[in-house]
Amino acid sequence: MRPLTVIAALLLVALAVSLGCAPAMKPEPQWEKDAQALISHAEILFAKKQYDQAAKTVEGFFATYPESRYTDRALSLMGEIQLTTRSYKQALTYYQKLIERYPRSSLIAEAKYKIGLCYFELKDYDLAIDNLADRSRITEPGKLRRIAEMLSASYVIKQNYPAALREFVYLSENAPEKQRPGYRDRISEIVEKNLSESELKTLAGGTAYPADIALLRLARLQINQHNFNDAISTIKSFQEKFPLHTDKTRAELLLAEATAGLTAPRYSLGVLVPQTGQAAFFGDRVLKGIQLAVLAYNTRNPSSRAEVIVKDTEGSPEKAVAGLEELSAKGVVAVIGPLLSREVEALAPVLAKVQVPVLTPTAPGAGLTELSPWIFRNALTNAAQAAAAAEYGLKQNFKKFVIFAPDDPYGRDLTRVFTRDLARKAEILATIIYPTEANDFGPYIRRLIEIDLRSQKIPIPEDDKERKKLFQAYVPTFDALYLPGYAEKVGLLIPQLAFYNITGKPIIGSNNWHTPDLLERAGRHAEGAVIVDGFYPENQDPAVKAVVDAYRSAYQDDPDILSAQAYDAAAMVLSLLAEKKDTPAAIKEGLLSLKDFPGISGTTTFPGKGEAQKKLFLIRIEDGKFTLVTE
Repeated sequence: MRPLTVIAALLLVALAVSLGCAPAMKPEPQWEKDAQALISHAEILFAKKQYDQAAKTVEGFFATYPESRYTDRALSLMGEIQLTTRSYKQALTYYQKLIERYPRSSLIAEAKYKIGLCYFELKDYDLAIDNLADRSRITEPGKLRRIAEMLSASYVIKQNYPAALREFVYLSENAPEKQRPGYRDRISEIVEKNLSESELKTLAGGTAYPADIALLRLARLQINQHNFNDAISTIKSFQEKFPLHTDKTRAELLLAEATAGLTAPRYSLGVLVPQTGQAAFFGDRVLKGIQLAVLAYNTRNPSSRAEVIVKDTEGSPEKAVAGLEELSAKGVVAVIGPLLSREVEALAPVLAKVQVPVLTPTAPGAGLTELSPWIFRNALTNAAQAAAAAEYGLKQNFKKFVIFAPDDPYGRDLTRVFTRDLARKAEILATIIYPTEANDFGPYIRRLIEIDLRSQKIPIPEDDKERKKLFQAYVPTFDALYLPGYAEKVGLLIPQLAFYNITGKPIIGSNNWHTPDLLERAGRHAEGAVIVDGFYPENQDPAVKAVVDAYRSAYQDDPDILSAQAYDAAAMVLSLLAEKKDTPAAIKEGLLSLKDFPGISGTTTFPGKGEAQKKLFLIRIEDGKFTLVTE
């Protein structure tokens, strides 16, 4: 045992000696500490946005400490300075030197990101993509979003739409909540306009967004190419993958159209709307309402389907006449449209020859239905809403009114009918007409006050101070105000009335009030006001709500009065087809016999003539919202 003990002791001594004699880590030289301090100072200057001083400090670093181990940090900072001051080419040189000289630096990932950013700003999109595409070493969410933004823009410019789509999908899921709808809009735009059929098929193979919108776009493309069987298969794939999708009604519309393409329809319904030109927006709203009504009819009547044949009027009377003649030659049972009064007027002479009922859902001109027994109108007219406003006022037992109206056809029309319908039933204390461009209503309100005071035999003082004092003590004697006008102006008028102590008086308004703009401008001063309109999209009546929900599902938008009136116009014609009244003459006579047709734009009756009598909606402003008045 003794030799082993000696050996063990010797080993312990050797170990102790080796540990005690191991070379200590070489301390950092003072010059390196100075280099670190200098670059830290440059970073502080940069943080304070003192870019020139920061750059000079870094240049001093390069000159004084060319071999420093902090040189990669200095190169990165100099690149950042140049990038911040938009000297992108100079920034590139520093970032590239960093990558070439210090390939193991912890700053490499950041440098590549900044190189990509520089190339993007220099509009060299290929190199931007090359440097930004690999994000494996980037973890900061903000930088990842910025990279996706630059890549999506670069791919769009390079017309690599599938790649752009991937970036937009990432942004739609990871951007701040308020920005996501914008990215989803870009995705929809690319799917609708930029993807080829093969690219759509690839995208549609997925089971999550945006495979859903790709399937719907692919189906539309296949229908346009008359590949109806393929379209039906695509739509059924959509319905299987996305059974609860918000666009299910749109899918049903496409399926009905594709199915219709396989068999000939029994009836043809003509449509005259502007699809191009200044009124194209309104034509689109009207056409959507018609198409939704036809879908509902075809779903209930698969063996006697109706098709829609659309002719673009461009808002031109001549095009409207040509379109009517073409539709008549194709054997349509009726025509929905046109939209403009001058177009309807141009059709009157032709209708005597073609003898097809024409039902306009919008044209406002007076006396249009008197031009031909074949002209019908299902629209909210100025006369109808003014009459309804007068009727409401009389039912409330108001005896004395004041009217404020804009000096334009809309204001004059409503004022004329309202005044006519109140004749010998109530008094109009004053009718104040203001210029359409007015924003300051003070002079017009003071004119009203003077009229009211004089009606009470109160003299108006000449002295300004006395007159002002009298106006401040003014108490209105009238019962209610009628304010036919536009939300933009009425929203200014109502608070100014309150400024002159005209408060607490019932206000009756017109359909152009029906917009959030009025609520924002008038605020609490509009509380209790009642307006007349031809459509109330928030209506909870099950039949109306079903159509509104279907419209939203089909078009991702809310229906307005134009689409509602067009829906009802088509629905009335289609209801007659369901009763086998399927010739133009039978449709004409059937329309004249309709009584209290339950449409979403109110009940409609044609009392032996082409002008619809409609039960309009009364809408009250309550708690800053438009609320239906129920009788």
